[in-house]
Amino acid sequence: MPNEMDKQTLEVVNVTSPALNSRRGKYFIGKTGLLNFGGGYYAWGGIVNPVDSGVNVYIDIFTITNFSNQNFISEIWLNAAPPRNAAISSHVVPTNQAISPSPLPKAVMKYAGHSAEPMTKGVNIFDRIVNQNSTLVSDSHNGSIIIGPGDSFSILLRPPGYPYISGTIVLTWWEEAANA
Repeated sequence: MPNEMDKQTLEVVNVTSPALNSRRGKYFIGKTGLLNFGGGYYAWGGIVNPVDSGVNVYIDIFTITNFSNQNFISEIWLNAAPPRNAAISSHVVPTNQAISPSPLPKAVMKYAGHSAEPMTKGVNIFDRIVNQNSTLVSDSHNGSIIIGPGDSFSILLRPPGYPYISGTIVLTWWEEAANA
């Protein structure tokens, strides 16, 4: 006699890992330039996935380094518009350096210091305090934050007042075809 378990449909789930994507050349790490902010100005760093990229971006880990003697707040945003003065980071590489030629990411890491623009559009999903003279390391998101074509993942660095602060942001992510 069949039981209830025999009649249930099982869902197949593909689990990907950063290590597997690194071997495939799809795992990237990027760093902003030095971000200076304070005196009424913000700093910003993030990943922008172009509309025509054809990939989904899976956010893994981010770090924020504070080189100052003052704590500050970092705001994590999804789909916010980047500041107009954002620059493209030249410090982005695949983590698998054994592949030649090195693969290039479809997503673009951008950043801006001394930005008078607060975040617009998007959703502030959480905040973190970055202690003085330290590095905040996020928990691995293991790709649970997925940025589709035309979307973005942003970190806004907000000073507590007018003291000037310097810091950097590092992001790791992997990319997979958007139709997969």
